Amino acid sequence: MQKADVFTRLKPPQPGDLPNAGRRFLAEGDSWFTLGTLNLAQGTNLLIELKFKQHNAIVSWAYPGDTLRRMVDGINDFDFDRALWNRSGGNFASFWEGIIVSAGGNDLIEAAEAPPVKNGQTVPVDRRLFLTATEAAALPGPPGPLRRISEQGWSMLTEHLYANFKVLLERKDNGPSARSPLFLHTYAMPAARPSGVGPTSRGWLFAAMEAYGIAPADMQPICTELFTRLREFLLSLDNDSGKPRSLSKVHVFDSAGLADIVPATPGAPGVSGDWVNEIHLTAGGYRKMGPPFGRFIDDVVDRYFGAL
Repeated sequence: MQKADVFTRLKPPQPGDLPNAGRRFLAEGDSWFTLGTLNLAQGTNLLIELKFKQHNAIVSWAYPGDTLRRMVDGINDFDFDRALWNRSGGNFASFWEGIIVSAGGNDLIEAAEAPPVKNGQTVPVDRRLFLTATEAAALPGPPGPLRRISEQGWSMLTEHLYANFKVLLERKDNGPSARSPLFLHTYAMPAARPSGVGPTSRGWLFAAMEAYGIAPADMQPICTELFTRLREFLLSLDNDSGKPRSLSKVHVFDSAGLADIVPATPGAPGVSGDWVNEIHLTAGGYRKMGPPFGRFIDDVVDRYFGAL
């Protein structure tokens, strides 16, 4: 098993500049593909831990904090678009044996961070992921902590993700990589805890739930529910899932199904288990995930283009 050469947005080559690569992949995504911590001694990501059966190359346009909406809008990712489907009208796009995308996690975090009130106005419940205690008491819902989840907000989030994944696929299918698979992954289960980066030192989910007055004892059940739903949603997109909204040529690696990822302790600050902070793995955590994800990609690409 071999690691790939990962080229970042700082100095990205074109596929023709990679003659020694067995296969060439284009990547886009959130902080799981870039940096999850400002501490460079602990900085790592999933892409650099992928292992394949041959020497491959990955050209990555991933950026910390990116959501799927930003990727599709192309605000920060014009060059990714250009490498994928010639959005500028020029002849820039190239053929890639696969497109590897990390998306959905940051979108969930962004939705969770939407406050109940903004600029003196109540934020509609379909525009946020949590309910206030008063709203939860007035609406039908399950007993216990899960009443604090905005079902309308969750529905809006998944519809948003589904629509944007379809746009991404349409662009791929209008470029030289139309025949190639697109890879997604689920996320390992985080623990709600005050462990973040810089100004988000109290974490992301923990701080968001704290702002809604959710009791610390109720945070982990809510966190588990949300990331279980995200896992199920992403797996339903897999080409082979048999689900009614599966997407052609999309293949989803179930990172959340890996049993050897050590969970963090809910409420614990700092590094815990295989987690460097609330939502990012340590180098050791990504090293557990990289080889099986690489094998998954190898097996799928072999189905499309034959074994090397």
